[in-house]
Amino acid sequence: MKKESIRETLRLLRKLQAEPHETGYGGYTEYYPGSEDSCIILTAPHGGNIKPDMIADRRKTCCNNTVPTCSVSRSKYSVSVVRDTYTLEMAVTLRHELDVMLGERPHLVLCNLNRRKVDVNRELDNAAQHNPLAEQAWHDYHMFIEHARSCVRRNCGTGVIFDIHGQSHPEKMIELGYALSSEQLNSTSRPEHSSIRSLNNRSRHNFDNILRGPQSLGARLSLEGFETIPSPCHRAPGTAKYYSGGYTIQQWGSTAGGTIDAIQLELPFHIRENYKRDGVVIASVLADYITDLYILNNNNCMNTLSGLQANRKCISTFFWDLIERIFYV
Repeated sequence: MKKESIRETLRLLRKLQAEPHETGYGGYTEYYPGSEDSCIILTAPHGGNIKPDMIADRRKTCCNNTVPTCSVSRSKYSVSVVRDTYTLEMAVTLRHELDVMLGERPHLVLCNLNRRKVDVNRELDNAAQHNPLAEQAWHDYHMFIEHARSCVRRNCGTGVIFDIHGQSHPEKMIELGYALSSEQLNSTSRPEHSSIRSLNNRSRHNFDNILRGPQSLGARLSLEGFETIPSPCHRAPGTAKYYSGGYTIQQWGSTAGGTIDAIQLELPFHIRENYKRDGVVIASVLADYITDLYILNNNNCMNTLSGLQANRKCISTFFWDLIERIFYV
């Protein structure tokens, strides 16, 4: 990491940690509550870089082959220890910019442990490999997400988690994960299998439209110059490698019910390392997406927009509807 990047990261973290927040055991996890009327939760599970010696590095065999009660079959046990660099910085940047743009500060949940020590985006056996301190960090992280979801449910009724990740696939596209596999995207995707099931249930647009059509997050990112899948231009991965979403969106999205959706954002490195520039643009896209599909459709949260902002967003909604009627079947 370049010296200027290290200085910028330290500046971001110092500013962030000056805010009121909750800390898990050992400072391994942190929760920064959002505004009372915020319907947005940001999570960054793989951006931390703390490597305490008292937590053994995770191994690529089930529980180091030392715990006979491990419930994960070896054939399904895949361990990654690669850190998603700049995802913590991206999440913090998105939170600040969304606060400026919407007048509401999103909730933020961070894991500060390096992924070699714990992977909070996996089931517990895989995530911690029965290390008590790693297990505590895992429990703290997901407890904080549940706290944030409870606030959103209570104050807004509906909301969405954006789970921030990094990947290095050769296509260098933003991959949006909705808990739908490559096979499901390559064929006919069913809303009841997705982590945005709640959004589909209350939307007047069909599921394919909000998944990869004009109303989708992928369409909005594409308009800003970010190659994105799924989107109108890249509807399905085909044979390319694609991350459909891990434990966080599967556990905390609306697949099994509820009103809180979840979307995994897998960002290529060239976007993550330019988090100061590209984070502002991505935040503006998320702000439009949230306003059109969550705030304007939720009377409990309409007070987050001034009258002028609401009028502007109604114009934006009309624009998208016009595109849909003309071009989208």
